[in-house]
Amino acid sequence: MAHADHLSDEEKALLVRDGFVILRNAVSRDVRERAKRVINENPQMIVHGDNDAINGLYNDSILAALLDEAMGPHTRPINAQVAVTMPHYADAVVRTPIDVNNVYAPGAHVDGGWAGLCPVAQSEILASGQSLHSWGSDGDPQSMGPAGHAPLWQNRERTVAIGSYTALVGICLNDQTRPGKGQFSVRRGAHEAVEAFFRGQRDEGGPIGGGGPRWPRLIPADDDRAVAGTMPRAMVDTYPDTRFEGEDWPWPELTPTLMAEGDAVLALHALPHTATPNLSDDPRMNVFFRIRRLRPENPYEGDPRIGWGVSDHPDRALNGDFLEYPANYDPYQTSVDKMCDHWSEWSGMQDFVAEIRPMSATE
Repeated sequence: MAHADHLSDEEKALLVRDGFVILRNAVSRDVRERAKRVINENPQMIVHGDNDAINGLYNDSILAALLDEAMGPHTRPINAQVAVTMPHYADAVVRTPIDVNNVYAPGAHVDGGWAGLCPVAQSEILASGQSLHSWGSDGDPQSMGPAGHAPLWQNRERTVAIGSYTALVGICLNDQTRPGKGQFSVRRGAHEAVEAFFRGQRDEGGPIGGGGPRWPRLIPADDDRAVAGTMPRAMVDTYPDTRFEGEDWPWPELTPTLMAEGDAVLALHALPHTATPNLSDDPRMNVFFRIRRLRPENPYEGDPRIGWGVSDHPDRALNGDFLEYPANYDPYQTSVDKMCDHWSEWSGMQDFVAEIRPMSATE
């Protein structure tokens, strides 16, 4: 039975409490099959734009109308992240084969930050008088992350170091009902702790994100390396203890989204999430869309340079270029305001937020 084009009261309550909800039978078979044909022709793709079959998983399903009701008006995606994790591989991006008998513990993250191995050695950073915590405080705001992800800074003034959007929507294109099949997984209920952390950084004077208060830009790694993008211990220590105990699931702090083909997951930007290693003998096939509530003052809504649907830093062009904004609209401050009050972007959720959120905060 197809999902309705709106969230039920129960689903809204789960979204407020957990920061995510699974939508059963959200995408019809014909729309799925059309997209799968494109993916099967090129299973190594990561980002796909300007393809009606891929983008149709969102635009030609109930998902667009559902988000209109729960969140509000938004620019429809014109790009998507195609995430196929092959059997015995760690994830769909790095494509690292794994030893299924000795699997690392994946760490959940919040999208939008400069992430990956730092190109400068720890010893070189320290010898120059810089610290790992604040490294990059005088860095080029145009610089993109080591893996070509988000910029080092969102704005020229270097006050915001993390991009954001409103909701992540993932569509499942094969059977992922058994744990261990590379499921998209989350730190259930941690979205409120993340919002509180951003508020704390703002109240301490910023910057917001890595390199700001209580969030080291770089973490030491082996062989004199340093890595960016790890969630700070000061944030992680405030996450609620919501554990998932299940057969064949070695990471109880993570909750896997167990989905059948055609199901979708809806999650807040603030909810820490991660891909997990595919321990099965079958590929894991998902497509993700990053959706942001419409900002009427923003002149770049729908502009293909942004990469609407795939970008986690939509105040900049997808390739990191700066954009010029009218004097009456500060995109970076607006984004900080939304990260510090994420439910303000969900016009159809306010009754549930008012009723459930105070209880969640005291549990």
